[in-house]
Amino acid sequence: MKTEVHKINLDGNKMELKVAIFDGKDGKEFKKLFDLWKKLNLGLKKYGRKVNIPEVISEGMFCVFTGSARFMKKIKGKGKVSFDTFDVKKGRTEQIKASSIEKDLTSFGPRSKWDDLYFLDFYNGGKLDGTFNIYKISNKLINLVKVNKNQTFKEQQKEKRRPRFSITEKIIKKRKLKPIAKNVKIW
Repeated sequence: MKTEVHKINLDGNKMELKVAIFDGKDGKEFKKLFDLWKKLNLGLKKYGRKVNIPEVISEGMFCVFTGSARFMKKIKGKGKVSFDTFDVKKGRTEQIKASSIEKDLTSFGPRSKWDDLYFLDFYNGGKLDGTFNIYKISNKLINLVKVNKNQTFKEQQKEKRRPRFSITEKIIKKRKLKPIAKNVKIW
């Protein structure tokens, strides 16, 4: 991993961001971390609830595969940063959501903003072997999702609430979306 500083314009605000850049060597390290997390989850299962895959692993694995950079911190500029990764070539901000169980419960911050949203399915039919499927979720679909009987995702965000729902159930299965990348292996 190496770090770089990138200048971006976000909502009219010029910023300098410190980002992490990964390569194939990092892919092997993320696989080791994935295996340690999987072992921890097997131990936790015996005593109670397991934990979802940590974002540093899922976002790092996404970056190794796509060449995107992982946001680390804002160095200069006004405004908030609420995205996870940054497509350096296209200059687009990315939100990464991931799940390691069959039916996810994904939440979003009330002020989360991004250009592109990706969902990483590590459950991948129950394999849990470190491979994952990537789905690109359109903003139009996410904004229209009913998160309860009366409200959409966008309406809850406007109320500064934290929308929660299953991307797998409410979007991927309902819309019969196909992954943009299947059985991704980065090591």
